[in-house]
Amino acid sequence: MSAVATPSSGGLSGRPGNGAGRLRFGIRVRLFLAFVAVATLSVVACALGWLSYDRLGGTLDEFAESHLPALGVAAKLAEEGGAIIATAPILAGSRTEDEMDAIRDTLGRRLTTLRALTDAIEGGVPGLRPVVDSLGRNLAALDGTVRQRLALGRRNQEAIERLRWLHADFLDEIDPLVADARFNIQSALATVESGKPSADAVRILREENRRSEALLQIGANGNLAVGLVARAATLATAELLDDNAGFLDETADRLQRDLTALAGWADGVSLRQLVGQLLDLARGADGSVPALRREELETAARGQALLAENRDIVARLNGLIARQVQAVEQDSRAAAARSAGAVAFGRSALLASALVSLLVAVLVAWLYVNRNLISRLTRLGDAARAIAAGDLKADIPLGGGDELSDMAAALLVFRDTAIAVEEANAQAIIDNAQAGLAITDAQGVIEFVNPLAAALIAPPPGVRAGEGEAGRLADRLDAEAAARLAAFFARAPFAQAPDGAGGPAPTLSILATGRRPDGGAVPVQVGVRPFWRRQRQRFIVTLTDMTERLEAQHVLERTVQERTTDLRATNDRLERAIAEHQRTERELREAQAELVQAGKLAALGQLAAGVGHELNQPLAAIRSYAHNGRKLIGLGRVEEAEGNLGKIADLTARMANITNHLKRFARRPDSRLGAVELAPVIQGALSLFGNRLREEAVAVELALPDAGPASGTPLRVRAEEVRLEQVLVNLLSNALDAVAGAPVRRILIRAEVVEDGEESGGEEGGAVRIEVRDSGSGIAADPVAQIFDPFFTTKPVGTGLGLGLSISYNIVRDFGGVLSVAESGPDGTAFVLTLTRA
Repeated sequence: MSAVATPSSGGLSGRPGNGAGRLRFGIRVRLFLAFVAVATLSVVACALGWLSYDRLGGTLDEFAESHLPALGVAAKLAEEGGAIIATAPILAGSRTEDEMDAIRDTLGRRLTTLRALTDAIEGGVPGLRPVVDSLGRNLAALDGTVRQRLALGRRNQEAIERLRWLHADFLDEIDPLVADARFNIQSALATVESGKPSADAVRILREENRRSEALLQIGANGNLAVGLVARAATLATAELLDDNAGFLDETADRLQRDLTALAGWADGVSLRQLVGQLLDLARGADGSVPALRREELETAARGQALLAENRDIVARLNGLIARQVQAVEQDSRAAAARSAGAVAFGRSALLASALVSLLVAVLVAWLYVNRNLISRLTRLGDAARAIAAGDLKADIPLGGGDELSDMAAALLVFRDTAIAVEEANAQAIIDNAQAGLAITDAQGVIEFVNPLAAALIAPPPGVRAGEGEAGRLADRLDAEAAARLAAFFARAPFAQAPDGAGGPAPTLSILATGRRPDGGAVPVQVGVRPFWRRQRQRFIVTLTDMTERLEAQHVLERTVQERTTDLRATNDRLERAIAEHQRTERELREAQAELVQAGKLAALGQLAAGVGHELNQPLAAIRSYAHNGRKLIGLGRVEEAEGNLGKIADLTARMANITNHLKRFARRPDSRLGAVELAPVIQGALSLFGNRLREEAVAVELALPDAGPASGTPLRVRAEEVRLEQVLVNLLSNALDAVAGAPVRRILIRAEVVEDGEESGGEEGGAVRIEVRDSGSGIAADPVAQIFDPFFTTKPVGTGLGLGLSISYNIVRDFGGVLSVAESGPDGTAFVLTLTRA
């Protein structure tokens, strides 16, 4: 639509001075004037809205400054109370003091936060501070209860460990006594059966038989008592402890009754002492396992009661917080009512301005936009959508003298150009495709095939393509493929729109048998997919010759089957080899363990003379002090006699330390590794050679660091204590043998920390280097390479088996360390032991 304006009509004039000139009054100017009117009304509406929102803002500021902070503090109070409820059971169930301290710190921080939030509530909440203080006292009591439970648990574990050692000593003591009794019985029986019985033989037989029966009863009841005591340490209720205590008392009574049968028997003194210690653990007044367990259960019950009290206190806290929240909500409702009044005023003002704006917009939209612009744009849009969907014959509305008529003319040119380009491109693509292509309608009738497709789906003999039913795609394939194609085309037309809306289009892909022009069968991969062409649905068919691909697939399947058979056979052989290797490795480990134990026992055998001397000296001193003490008592000098008795006690403790050290050294080591303090292990190894060092006048020099560089803790290595001491005993024994004939007899033991990157191999924490150096004549160059081989020795025949260094080498390797010969020469030999620092 166009407009012509003249000066006489009050419109726009053309060039100045030319009354007949005309200007084009188009869509842009018309819409601009309409928008100016609507914008003016919008400014008026904004002014009214600003006034109402200014009143609303004052109310919201009041709400944000007073009510929201109170609600936030109340929410944080509830959150901290819930966190305390959730954390308190974790504190009650702590397993270690470190874990308990960490949880107690967390609860302490939350309690501090709770107190700070309580102080932050404006005006305060009546009764809130006493509840928070009660919660603090409850947590402190719960902390004390948990600490007591952990202490009782440690004492219980220590008692059980003592029970294990008492049980081991009990078995070591009673088994030889039973064997002696049986031997004495057999000797007495032999005397009686010889035909020359005597009253002494019969008496000995009866007495030994009575002792044997008593010993067997003591052994059975002692094992039963150990089991009952160990069971009491793990019982979960007091009722079970009472039942267990009844059985334990009966067993203890039988033990004491059986011990009376051994009264006056000198060989049974140690056994009576061990049984007495066992009975102390079973039902002693202080420190018995059942008593400790009962106290531990009572402490756990107190902890549960404190947890229940904790939940009640937090519930009261939540009630106070809820009342505070209700008060804040009442204030908030009042503020909301004031805000509603401001909003109602603003709504009325905005509604009035909106109605005026709407009236103006409706007039513009109905009189101009809808009746002129929208109707023409709708027809033009329909034509554009039809062309985009493939309908290149769609009508294009022309007419008018504005911008829309220009768009219609441009769309007409685009449509005519698209028709020409589409026809040219489609023909070029199909003719030059490197695969067989065909196009069918919705019933499967072939409309077009390119040369490659014609060579794969030739019509039956005597029928030309396109004659009757021979023009269908299904008629040119085997029966099974034809049935699947018929079922696929029966579902046509598919719902997908020409623009691709409605989801992915259904497709069909099958392997069929086609026909060559000479009548031969050919395997063909057939792919069918719908498409839209000028508002009509068509199907494009892709045909691929599968002859070479199927042949290659058959060859691949045969090859895979052959390779699979070979792999199975190889896998079976590997599994058998692995099983044999595992069995051999297990046997080697068992043999190594036996060699390690044999090496320790051999070392103890070599040290027997020195240990005997170490024991004979305090025995002689004890005999002297006892003789003098008897005379001093006879003379009435009791205080001096008490001094002698104190020295006898010290010497007895010294002998006990020696025997305990030998016993610990002789037992089988633990396979687990841990942090071992180095200095006590070295001192323990030296103590086994104390007598030999003095007799052979060998000087020992120790260079051990007192503590770590920064932490101030003793130097520790990652090892197992008994096996590490065995390694040092072997090295010291070899060093003593090496300096036996040397003019200067000196052994140096030095330990130092090796920092990262020097010899530790980059291990975290570094390593510890232990050097054992002697002043002997050294080792020849050739044997040094074989020094760690089993059964290799440089000692004279009969003085060594050659297993000490081999066993030590394997022990150090199990520790993850290295044992090597640092140097050897006329001035002596140095062995270096490198271990991971713990």
